[in-house]
Amino acid sequence: MVWQEPEQEQQGGPLVVAEGVFATTLIATPGGWRLAGDLRPGTQVLTFDAGTQCVTQVHSLPCDEAPADFWPLRVPCWAMDNRDEVILLPEQKVLIEADVAEDLYGDPFALIPARALEGWRGIERCRPLEVAIAVQLSFARHQVIYASRGVLLSCGADPFADSDWRAVPYSSYSLAQAQHLIACLMAEETGAALRSAEQRRFRSAT
Repeated sequence: MVWQEPEQEQQGGPLVVAEGVFATTLIATPGGWRLAGDLRPGTQVLTFDAGTQCVTQVHSLPCDEAPADFWPLRVPCWAMDNRDEVILLPEQKVLIEADVAEDLYGDPFALIPARALEGWRGIERCRPLEVAIAVQLSFARHQVIYASRGVLLSCGADPFADSDWRAVPYSSYSLAQAQHLIACLMAEETGAALRSAEQRRFRSAT
């Protein structure tokens, strides 16, 4: 997705690429991990719940200098079961599974914008590279793919494909809802860490 805030549009400001993956992101395919920038229409990709699916469209867009609100996010190794560090564009939807999501919204699976992850498990904003390419992948139907050996990313459906392309099988949340969910996860994890520390202190005292 190419994004422009109303204020920027009125002032003739730059368009900002806010959704997609960087070309250097590793994507799971039946033949192993491949760079997103190397994928083409017809390339087979492993999906979260639909087996192997073919990419129908690939759009490559340059990521120019963007306002700080649109800077990408750096996800450290293992923050989201990723074995490699990954950089996410701020509006890219990420699929997470958590009991607290079911408690809040009735579904343990939640599609949330990456910008909502800021502050959780060391995830932070980072200045984009001077020369970077974003890749937007489409499938016949909405899919969730594996990136960077563990992160689950949403990919849109091709509106020209001969399928029920509008169907999205997961609940998708606004930024405010997603930030509330992440805040609850942070509180839950902090509480668990404090209880664990207290138990260790008790055992060492006895």
